[in-house]
Amino acid sequence: MKAVNSISGGRTSAYMAMNYPAEMNVFMLVCIDDVRCKPKDDILVQRINERLERSGTIEHGEFIATAEFDKVLTTIFDLEQAMGREITWLRGMSFDKLIEKRKMVPKKLARFCTSVLKMDVIGNYLYPRMDEVDDVKQLFYNNVGIRYDEKERAKEGDDRFVTTKIHNGYHPSGRNKWLKATWGVANYPLIEDKVSHVTVREYWKYRTDVTFSEDSNCIGCFWKPVQQLRKNWEDAPNKMRWFAEQEKKREEDSWKNETTYENISKLGLQKDFYFGTGSGCKAGYCTD
Repeated sequence: MKAVNSISGGRTSAYMAMNYPAEMNVFMLVCIDDVRCKPKDDILVQRINERLERSGTIEHGEFIATAEFDKVLTTIFDLEQAMGREITWLRGMSFDKLIEKRKMVPKKLARFCTSVLKMDVIGNYLYPRMDEVDDVKQLFYNNVGIRYDEKERAKEGDDRFVTTKIHNGYHPSGRNKWLKATWGVANYPLIEDKVSHVTVREYWKYRTDVTFSEDSNCIGCFWKPVQQLRKNWEDAPNKMRWFAEQEKKREEDSWKNETTYENISKLGLQKDFYFGTGSGCKAGYCTD
């Protein structure tokens, strides 16, 4: 089976991409439509749209902004140069449109963001590219950057098979046709080789060719501790404002059960908190 590396922009998945070559490397870009959050570098925006054009996923819209720190965007370009191999940029619908469609923000009991904005996106891209042997489609090994010290996040047994909703043409009426298809099996090379947090940190400690954001994944992810979210209000106020505004659009809707993001912005900042631990998404695809 062919292997594909799922890259998030954090140190761990970047380590995996550098040390476990695959036939394809993909980065799933989570987009938001708020121009207040647009990167200041217009050339960077242009480069990203060129990559989305190349992958064919710009059909979902041109890139305006990401729900992650902008540093992640330059990390992906840095990593590509360090690897000497191309990284394919993918995007689906914007986060704004997904929330409007579901009429709610994602939360721990309704965590649909990763499956729609990442897993379905990569599935729709890879499914037509699966090899066939005797009319049987060959699954991809989907390498996921989960370390040995967080192996409880890895899928097991049949749950390792990745099944997503695949666009499969159109009905005569013009409506979309969908197919529930299995396109890959989750693979965890870092767990197999017992690669831990210490190994990853040491690997990047003295390298200057790839730089990373101190906090990875969506800056307002509901899996993040309250103090990390409070810190992100300091570092990216416009993006955290976007997350807070999504709650206000729907009565009694919130990313976290215990509080709102507006309330989090008013908390004191705990200086001794260990910041920059990522999101720890239980879906297994948002990794450091």
